Parts: sequence; structure tokens; C-alpha cells
Amino acid sequence: MTLQIGRIDYLNIWHIFHLLAKTCPEGPDFHYVPDHPSKLNRALAEGELDISPSSSFEYLLHAENYVLLPGASICAQKEVQSVLFLSPAPLEELPGWLARNPGPVCLTGASATSTALLKILWLQKWKLPEPHWMTVEPGHGLSTGRPFLEIGNLALRHFVDPPAGYHIVDLATEWANWTGLPFVFAVWIVRRALSATAREQLARLRLHINAITADLDSHFDALSRLPELPAWLTSPNLFRYWLAMSYGLGPAEQASLALFGERCTKQGLLPGMPGLRWFDA
Repeated sequence: MTLQIGRIDYLNIWHIFHLLAKTCPEGPDFHYVPDHPSKLNRALAEGELDISPSSSFEYLLHAENYVLLPGASICAQKEVQSVLFLSPAPLEELPGWLARNPGPVCLTGASATSTALLKILWLQKWKLPEPHWMTVEPGHGLSTGRPFLEIGNLALRHFVDPPAGYHIVDLATEWANWTGLPFVFAVWIVRRALSATAREQLARLRLHINAITADLDSHFDALSRLPELPAWLTSPNLFRYWLAMSYGLGPAEQASLALFGERCTKQGLLPGMPGLRWFDA
């Protein structure tokens, strides 16, 4: 029995998987499956993965199929830098821009959580008129010339090197300013129907994840020197990015997840806010 583990290769969790591969290496017990969050959502739903850090929206939408790994998430306290809305006009001028330039607002197909967050901010915080939404492939938003949502390393590159003519809106900052809470972009989702052997392996994995995240800052300097990191990202920008992220799932994060679920329900994106259920070895 090999535990099938989804692996997001974005820089916000790349360092955790790099360290995890040393303590839980690829082999007969553990197999890592890399992809972006939306594809990992589908793999979880189809039973191809046993556990994955995946969209918090996926858990809220299909909670009956999953449990959560306690104490583990990907969240941002104040800014995230890699979930961005890029607009050719300031938010207060965007309705006029859209009226003069009819067409869609583009969403990335890579993340259900970020898409839901943008839609909630759009109507409930910014109080902008409902646009025509259109999903585009990751990395294609800029070429459309339209307002667009980008996530992951593609968004981070825009954050450190903003494209000319665009206003950048960090969605985690917008959420924090609105609610006073961090935003939970991903949780470690566990498929419910696991064998006894898989549960034992998952209990081991959980211990290593918790140990890594508890001591993560001490690894930043060594990790930032690894050659596989992108050349466009300087060490100061990488440190700022990693320090903006946090990986726990304590009371504030759980409250934020519940509020996000309530806001999604209000907007018709979810049928209701489910209870949070936990993996228990």
C-alpha cells in the first residue's frame, strides 16, 4: 500500500515538500503526485489521491467525502503575493472601464478557492456590478488585455515585477482588511475511505508535516540557495514571500474558514457551511 500524496509545486509550499521528501521519501510507502490545485481537487474527488494540500473550497463543497489533517493549511496573515487580481483601472474606476471596454473578467482555471474569493470580494466588499466571468488557462490572463485573476508562481512574478498599466490587488490583503482574519487558501484534505495501513502511513506523514512547519524559518537561508529556484526571484523577495505565509490551522484560521464558507453560501457558491471534521489516527 503506497500513500498517494498530492503535491502543489507552487513556491508557497515547495519548501515544505522539499523537506518532507527527506523524511518521507518517494518509495513503497509514499508517492507524490504534482499538479496545480484544481487538478488535485479532481484527483481527490476521483479517489486517485489519499491526501493533498488542496483548495479549501473543495473541502467546503464536498466535506462529506473528506476529513482534514489537523493543524495544517496554507494561509496568509496579511498578504499572499501569489493570489492577485490585476486590473487595467483602479477598483473604483473599474465599472467605467468595463462599460467602455465590454467583455469578460478572466479567472484562472487553477484554483477554485481563489475564484470564489474574488467573486465574494467583488460583490460583498467592493460592491461592483456582476461582470461576465470567463475562465482562461493559467498564465494567459495578461495576454487577454482584460482584468484577470492569477495565482501561484505566475502571480508572484507579477507581484515582484508588475506589468505596465495594471493595478495589482492582493486578495489576502483585501480579506484581512475586511474581516481581520487570515485567509486559508488550502487545507490538507484526506479521503475518508482509507485502509488501516494507509491510516498508519498518514499518521507518520502528519507528524513530519507538523515538525517541518514548526521549524520552517530555520531552513529559509539554506533553501533559498538551492539551484532549482527560479532566477527571477531574488532572495529578499523569496524571504518576504515565505514569511507572509503560515501553515497552521488554529482558532483564527478555523474562524476564517467558517466565515469564508458562510460568505460563499450567501452568494450561492455553496449549499451551506459544513462542519469541520478531522483525521484521527
